[in-house]
Formats: sequence, C-alpha cells, structure tokens
Amino acid sequence: MFIDTHLHLDEFSNIDEILDRARGVGIKGFFSVGYDVESSRVSLLLSCRYSDVYAVVGIHPHSAGECTDEFLDWIRSIKDNKKVLGIGEIGLDYYRNLSPREVQIEAFERQLSLAQELDLPVSLHIRDGYQEAFKILKGYRVKGVLHCYSGGLHFLETALSSGFFIGFDGPVTFHNARELIKVVESCPLDRILLETDAPYLAPEPHRGRKNEPAYLLYIAEKIAELKGITLEELSRITLENTKLCFPRYAP
Repeated sequence: MFIDTHLHLDEFSNIDEILDRARGVGIKGFFSVGYDVESSRVSLLLSCRYSDVYAVVGIHPHSAGECTDEFLDWIRSIKDNKKVLGIGEIGLDYYRNLSPREVQIEAFERQLSLAQELDLPVSLHIRDGYQEAFKILKGYRVKGVLHCYSGGLHFLETALSSGFFIGFDGPVTFHNARELIKVVESCPLDRILLETDAPYLAPEPHRGRKNEPAYLLYIAEKIAELKGITLEELSRITLENTKLCFPRYAP
C-alpha cells in the first residue's frame, strides 16, 4: 500500500480511469494539491467525490497574486472538513519568477500564518529559494513536507532539523540524478514521503510523457533499492510518515 502524497487530479479528464489504474497496482490514497484558486476548489470537490482522495489547498508562487483575503477566508470556511489535509502548494520559485519576488513572499507569509492559525501542515514548493524560504520559516510554527525536494545535501540538514518531511518524485529515477540519489541515501527513512506530482515529472521509463499516480511504484522501487529495504518495508514506513506529516489522514 502506497500513498501518492502530491498530485494534481484537476488536470486529468479521465480521473476514474487514472485512479482505477493506480488502485490496481496498490496505490491506496491520493492527495490532490491545489496551486491556484480553481485547482484548490476542484481538489476539494474531488475529495468529496472519492473516498480515497484528499485535498491540500493553497496558492503556488507562480499564482501568488491570487492569494487574496477572499481565498484565505474560503480556507477558513472549510477548515473543519477532515478531507482537507493541509495548505499547499505554497512557497518560493526564484527559478521561473512568474510572479514578482515580493508578491511571492507576501503570499507565502500569509499562507504560513494561516497554516499556523489553523494548525495545518504545509506542502512547500521551493525552487532556487531555499535560503530565503528557511529564513521566512523561522518566524512560523509550521511543519509539513518539502515537495519535490531540490535543495541538495546543502539544505537537507536544515530541512530535517526544522522538522520537515522530504518529498521524492520521478526525478529520483532519472539516469543523471546523482545529487538527488545522494540526498535519498542521506535522508532518514522516517522522513521520506512518496509523490508523483502527476501529470508532471514522469519517472523512468515514462520520462517525458504524461505522469500518473500508478507510476508511483517506479519511485518506490528506486528508493527501496537505494535504502536496501523491501517494498513492503518502504510501504509500512512511508504510510506511517504520511500519517505523521498529515495527521488528518485516516485511510
């Protein structure tokens, strides 16, 4: 049993088919993560429609301008819905800079403040902004996961000492993923979460094509190999990790 703790079901038209295919290979939970107002609302609707789908709602740094009072009040209005597991994906993206950096920072801080207020974990999207992000995070009492971690060994200890889980996605299977493999080898088993980020970042042997949650097994197999454990052991450990990171998750 594996849990895909980060994917974007709102971007699929054939959701029933996608979920059935994943369930058939042992994927038993799906965390549909928002990145703007519409995807957050759709993720909530899907969590109500499917018993094994859960919602994480928030504004991605690319869409930082959508982090309005109205949106934050909407999250407050659904805070008691147990299918809402956390706030995300939120953070800083200084690689593409599709939103001005000051707007990204404001949206990040407002959502961190809300996560602290509501006592919800966060799913963080950080790209080329780890130093700034950790400086900001020091001001908030929040925990969660560094989604699709790309901070290398340099920021791993800071992430772990700050109490965050580390999300690994398709790139860990890539042939040129030498640094990321070192991160997996260095990351304690009790801090690892499995993600696909579907429909993005398909693992080998599907690299370059549309990703889907069934492909989580390729990621699990690679991490089990690197850690020298069985898939059954990895399943047990990552399920426990998922429950610790997202306390509302109740399979």
